Amino acid sequence: MDRFDVIVIGMGPGGEAAAGRLLEAGRRVAVVERELIGGECAYWACIPSKTLLRGPEARAEASRAAGVATPALEWAGLRDYRDYMVRHLDDTAQVTGYEQAGATVIKAPARITRPGQVEAAGQLLQADHIVIATGSQPRRPAIDGLDDAEVWTNREATTVRDIPGRVLLIGGSAVGAELGQFYARWARRLPSSSAPAGSSTARIPASGSWPPRRSRPTASLSAPGPPLPAPAAPALSRSSLSTMAARRRPTW
Repeated sequence: MDRFDVIVIGMGPGGEAAAGRLLEAGRRVAVVERELIGGECAYWACIPSKTLLRGPEARAEASRAAGVATPALEWAGLRDYRDYMVRHLDDTAQVTGYEQAGATVIKAPARITRPGQVEAAGQLLQADHIVIATGSQPRRPAIDGLDDAEVWTNREATTVRDIPGRVLLIGGSAVGAELGQFYARWARRLPSSSAPAGSSTARIPASGSWPPRRSRPTASLSAPGPPLPAPAAPALSRSSLSTMAARRRPTW
């Protein structure tokens, strides 16, 4: 049985901030994440949503400036750049960075079996302190007929391959506001042929303050072409790990 000073369960922004500070302080740390290190923000929320909104934002700014031609929106290029910004849903560099900083990284669901003891990937881990930073997930609201429809969460909505012709948004929090702005601005400027056949409407519940519900993403990302240059991943220092939650682009 391996023993640590601290075990961090969940490696989204909260877990990353905790793990980074603990490593910086010289503690022996194990981090456990069942999906991707970086969490919702890095892959299905903050990073992709801001990336998707930037094109329409730049176009709107140009349209209000005298003597400047209004640029055209180009979905394929932005979609490929979005894929790059979310690292093609690959956290290999993050796993390597934490391991090089001295953490034990376990990619698996975790279960607290007794005080100070965690089971993950068939291993038993012990620590005086356990940090639980598992975050939250969207919940399907109780609406008649919703279970019979194809429903997106922020995950499908931010990894979309083809923009649908119509979108019904349920929820007006930050998630709903961003997605509503993105889809409204793009749908007005794309030909109807860009929407996939048989999927003209997507219903997107925004996460808001609903209780958590775990669901895995159903959208897949294909490799962009032409590829963007990606420098080799340097070793991450402990001080850089402590600020991972604030990053705005992939760490390579």
